[in-house]
This record gives sequence, C-alpha cells and structure tokens, in this order.
Amino acid sequence: MLAVSDVIRNDRLAQLYARVLELDSPTVEELSEGIESSTTTIYEDVKHLVEIDLLERVTETQPYRYRASPVDMTIQTSEETFQITPTLLVALAAHQSNENISLYIDRHGVSGLATAIEYGRAYTQSKMNARIMAREQDIPVLEAETILQELQEIILETEPDTATSLDIEELDVAVDERLHEQ
Repeated sequence: MLAVSDVIRNDRLAQLYARVLELDSPTVEELSEGIESSTTTIYEDVKHLVEIDLLERVTETQPYRYRASPVDMTIQTSEETFQITPTLLVALAAHQSNENISLYIDRHGVSGLATAIEYGRAYTQSKMNARIMAREQDIPVLEAETILQELQEIILETEPDTATSLDIEELDVAVDERLHEQ
C-alpha cells in the first residue's frame, strides 16, 4: 500500500502509469517520447512500478514491453474511505495539464477526486447529474459539472465498458421530481 501511495504523491509515476495504459504495451523508449524526463529516470521509474506490481513486463527479450496492472485498492483513513483505481491514477496524471482537475484536487484532495470519479461513473452512465453531486457533496453545481465533464473523458478512456447514453432532459426531469419530493 505504501508503494501505491508513492504513485499518488509522485506526478511522474502517475503520468508514467497513465502513459503505459494509453500505449497498451510500450517499451521504455516509447514511454520516454511522451514524458519530460531522462530515459534513465524513466527506466528507474518503470523498474519501481514493476517492483510494486503496477506494471508488468510482457516480453522476455529486449527491448522489454510493459503493461499496466489492474489496480483496485480501498484506502481507509481515519476520516474517509476511497478507491484507488487506474482511473484515479490517470486523473492524477492529468492534473498537471488540466487546470480544472488540478483545482479540484487542491480544494478536495485525492480522496475528493476519487469520490468525484464515482459520481463521474454514474454521470457517464446517465444515472445522475451535476446537481445531485453538488447537493450531496455540498459544492457549487458549476464545480460539480466541470469536474464531471473532465472526468467523463478519462473514465471513457480507462473504462471503455462504461455505457454512455446521456439524456440530459430526462435526467433534469428526474432531478426536479426528486427535489420537489423533498
């Protein structure tokens, strides 16, 4: 568990994991093309990710190819519980280039982002909207809508089996009915 926390705290490791997911089974040389670090650093990081079982070597001869291992870990702190998944690691990697995700992490932390991903899955599956998340998480609707839209793209990339048949009007009517019942 401590090793996975390295990835949560280290942007470069999270970016590397996300890049391996994106490229499917790249070599270190292929990885170095998309990450601003020396090839030596990337070799060391890949070795570390293999040692903590987040990457696995899939070829026996050089240049070695690597694949991202599935991650599904529950973290329990004194205040909260959240899931560490590939989607969370990709979202963490994206925060360097995505101002909205970065701002959300600054305000709500990694556990808040993990919670937003859960809402994002339901949002992507047309099971809820931003108003529901905003009310349940006590945040502004615009903030909920912004993070849900940002995460939807990441969810669809990392979890392609997630259904999308978004009917906004139907969702709005359902939310309005729920609000009127209260």
